[in-house]
Amino acid sequence: MRIVLDMQGAQTQSRLRGIGRYTLAFARAVVEQSADHEVHLVLNGLLDDSIEPIKRAFEDVLPPEHVHVWAAPEPVQLIHASNALRFGAAEILREAFIEQLAPDVVHITSLFEGYVGDAVTSIGRYDQRSHVSVTLYDLIPLLNRKEYLSENPRYEQFYLQKVDCLRKAVINLAISDFSRTEALELLGLSEEQIVSKSSAADSHFERIDIAEEASAEILARLGIKKPFILYTGGSDTRKNLLRLIEAYQLLPDAVRESTQLVFAGRMSLDFLHQVKGLRYDKDSIVFTDFVAEADLVALYNLCECFVFPSWHEGFGLPVLEAMSCGAVVIAANASSVPEVLGYSEALFDPFDVEDIRAKLLRALSDEEFRESMTAHALEQSKKFSWSETARVAIASWEHLLATTPPKPRGSERTSEAMPPG
Repeated sequence: MRIVLDMQGAQTQSRLRGIGRYTLAFARAVVEQSADHEVHLVLNGLLDDSIEPIKRAFEDVLPPEHVHVWAAPEPVQLIHASNALRFGAAEILREAFIEQLAPDVVHITSLFEGYVGDAVTSIGRYDQRSHVSVTLYDLIPLLNRKEYLSENPRYEQFYLQKVDCLRKAVINLAISDFSRTEALELLGLSEEQIVSKSSAADSHFERIDIAEEASAEILARLGIKKPFILYTGGSDTRKNLLRLIEAYQLLPDAVRESTQLVFAGRMSLDFLHQVKGLRYDKDSIVFTDFVAEADLVALYNLCECFVFPSWHEGFGLPVLEAMSCGAVVIAANASSVPEVLGYSEALFDPFDVEDIRAKLLRALSDEEFRESMTAHALEQSKKFSWSETARVAIASWEHLLATTPPKPRGSERTSEAMPPG
């Protein structure tokens, strides 16, 4: 079986988020678990600053001739209506390039790309032969259309076209059981079209000993001056960060004055503007901006507790990363998060500020709870591995090819191969 992996999830701005880490780790695991199968990576030449780092990341496991770069006239990002024809042409060029590699399976690591940034993903715009699967992260905008879609008709059209691609995909590889169930309910697909392959944390997210001098340097550089509560992830509304801040402010004075609430990573300007409107002690909340991977591992290891208040996730990778580092983790009892955390005592109602406050206080002050959560975290995190995730994906592709007649080459092109107007 020849497997072609579209790597744009590690090329766009997604490379700075969980999707980028997921794409690289999943692809490497597929290469390592492929046995007699042949794996090829396809990169977008319009995102050229990411090409060499990805090539280096695979040079020890994949022959260089198995990494391919396609190109098209630019710009193509659809946030600008004037790019629509170029985008349509790029869809066809990309699919034609991949088709000539004669893949048995094409897998798209991040489908919802291209509205901002010169990414291009599509299914069936030119290539009618290849079996195409996709990684299904979540359907959050579809379930929250008022917040994510309704106020931007152009983005709504773009997003719904991508949802149609999910329906065209031969397999949706969901990153959690929750995402699989959600997709079954919303997309009208058959059970066979959606497979839960779960997720994992990279191996460098682990419990480590950090020398006092090194710890002091990291914390000083990031503006952290006290024992701290840690959050990392996005900052859109579903992440529920304003309620987290409110709950933190309701902690007993002695506890709050001896801790800081740290938001690690790049927060959106909208969120930062909302926070400015709040009344709070400016020394009590820290915004680090972008955090290098090594620093993030250190923060997971050094925090008093990690909190994840999001009320809608496809998986919740930061929860697993924090647990892999032995952090005391508390999180929302919502969507996929309980599936990842696996510890009911550490869950709270994300819409109840008092419940968040109570769980924060327990995570900071109840030593018995802290010890049990750390022990659980290290055991629970072992249940998730990239090798198992890759094994499930490969088995799904093998089953597909064994049960689906191959499409002949040179199949008649459909009207879908025309660029969008």
